[in-house]
Amino acid sequence: MFRDRYRLVGPDGAARLTPAEAPCIAEAVALAVGEGVAPPTVLVRHPVRALVLGRADLRLPALDRALAWARHRRLPVFGRPSGGRAVLVDAGCVTFAVARPCRDLTRIHANYLELAAGALAGLESLGLQAGFGSVPGSFCEGPFDLVTSGRKVAGVAQSVSRGAAVVTGLLLVSQDPASAVALLEAFYRQAGAQARFRPDAVTNLGRELGRPVSPTEAAGALVRGFGSRFRLEPGDFLPAELKRARALAAERRLA
Repeated sequence: MFRDRYRLVGPDGAARLTPAEAPCIAEAVALAVGEGVAPPTVLVRHPVRALVLGRADLRLPALDRALAWARHRRLPVFGRPSGGRAVLVDAGCVTFAVARPCRDLTRIHANYLELAAGALAGLESLGLQAGFGSVPGSFCEGPFDLVTSGRKVAGVAQSVSRGAAVVTGLLLVSQDPASAVALLEAFYRQAGAQARFRPDAVTNLGRELGRPVSPTEAAGALVRGFGSRFRLEPGDFLPAELKRARALAAERRLA
């Protein structure tokens, strides 16, 4: 059992973020943690609707055309520093991020297991058994996604740079897999790439529990789960983190 002390910025604190700060706040927090300006941090929040691209997506052959397609649909597009491919975040999701000091690149596997374990505990508190794994045919497939009954219920990624490791996750609470897959495949077609995903490879929390689950309930479960792994101390963002988040969002915004 890990009982390290972590700052918790939960949904109430994150709700005060402006649209210019929200998209890159997790990256800004990780940089502050790596610099020793901020303590290890758990962040749980409700995201705004956007398409978030991985590094490989920035090399798509017709990316400009795909970005114009997204602008026409009033769909913001951002790049992210971690790997993986495109994901759709919206009101049917809850995101989490856990950042702590780390300069040892050999700890990537351990970072996933230790920093994302709270998310698994949170799902268990709702009655859902899940584990780490990869589901072929799911969008943004990764080796440490959260999987239940052979279907992906959350995507998990990691970035280690500038003295910190940050594990981020996108929990699918009520997002419709078929609609998300259709949008992602359309984006890739516009970008000149063939990408096919299986809607049945992805699920959401409400579908697995057999009842409606609100993002508020899901976020509360994540906070409980991380609280079972770390000693959480409620806190807020530092002014320097908010300033950096605004600068990063301006840099990362593609459409």
